[in-house]
Amino acid sequence: MIEGVAMNAPIKDARPPGGFRRIAGPVARVLIQAVFLLAGLATTVLGFTWFVEGYDVVGAYRHAPVCGTAAATPGTDCLLHETGKVTARFVHRGEEDSYELTVARETAPERDHSVGKAFYDAAQVGVDVDLSVFRGRVVELSYRGHRAEDMITPWLTAFKVALLAGLGSALTAQGAAWWRSGLQALPFGIAVFVVFSAFFVALLLMSAQWPLAVTLGVPALGWLVLTAGSAAGAMGED
Repeated sequence: MIEGVAMNAPIKDARPPGGFRRIAGPVARVLIQAVFLLAGLATTVLGFTWFVEGYDVVGAYRHAPVCGTAAATPGTDCLLHETGKVTARFVHRGEEDSYELTVARETAPERDHSVGKAFYDAAQVGVDVDLSVFRGRVVELSYRGHRAEDMITPWLTAFKVALLAGLGSALTAQGAAWWRSGLQALPFGIAVFVVFSAFFVALLLMSAQWPLAVTLGVPALGWLVLTAGSAAGAMGED
């Protein structure tokens, strides 16, 4: 009878209790860390892609063929030369005076354009100025050797790039610090600073039209430094 009871007794699991949990814990941390890192890097790459596209859009007219030439193939954006007439002149007084000319075109309503002082002094009301028009917008004025660019200011693109740069920085820093510190608020706090600084830097660099290596290298280096500092700070909070 005793042997029968012994034979029917349940066999206990000889594995150490909690073994699965000890394995699953590190695996989960690795997966979470990988998700943060991949999401951060993907967001940042998208932001820099929009940044380069914005840079190209601002300076596209400089490389566009002149309309009516052999290089201006059908469907290609081209640079159209027109003549406009100065209808008004304004000086805005301040710490640094700014000068504007109102120019009327035959194909579009008149519009104000910022020019330098020498250009302003030379172009009186009633004179004709040469206009370069790209995608329906005046991008450059010239008159007797004076030139003034009137490029598109990429406000919206700079704002979108800044948001992606900030989010990418926070996610990447959080992913780098996750193994040691878990979820921390510091990377997301620093991301706010990244957004503000990235907005002004992107706006400046896209408008300045410096060589692409400089235009892309400066923000990339700044992003790396801020993200690395954010990750190091998050790990130090542990």
